[in-house]
Amino acid sequence: DTHDYLSGLDALEKAGIVDPARIGVTGGSYGGFMTSWLITQDQRLAAAVPVAPVTNWVSEHLTCHVPTFCEIFLDDRLSNPTGKYFSRSPIHFADRVKTPTLNICGALDKITPAGQALEFHHALQIAGVESVLLTYPHEGHGVRTMPASFDYTARTMSWFAGHMPADRS
Repeated sequence: DTHDYLSGLDALEKAGIVDPARIGVTGGSYGGFMTSWLITQDQRLAAAVPVAPVTNWVSEHLTCHVPTFCEIFLDDRLSNPTGKYFSRSPIHFADRVKTPTLNICGALDKITPAGQALEFHHALQIAGVESVLLTYPHEGHGVRTMPASFDYTARTMSWFAGHMPADRS
């Protein structure tokens, strides 16, 4: 998917539809994984907000309640030291990231446990990247209840507005 997304951005930039200095990325669950992955693969993204992401397929497999999904999705085995569990984990490429990142997770998430966002947050900090971790204590896989959903929306909007201001003068 990486090349599909990035070639789409290339086409939008070439057509003059997007401001290349103001491209942000966000998504939840698989979208959270892709958000985390894309910022390890392309440095042009101005801000990122991964929500309920997978960032380390090894620890995801060992801590989530559906580890067979990892094997099926990656078409690999956890025991393969040179396989996709490692080559497709954003955590292993955090040193490439330049994008300020707001990592969001739910403390009760059993699908993509909160540790996924925590690991990536720490890896980004070690790499010197601006990173904030936001854990909602009463949320699971995504932010769905009030008032957390209002807080989530406000913080996401603020993150993008702060890192991709409309008025750059």
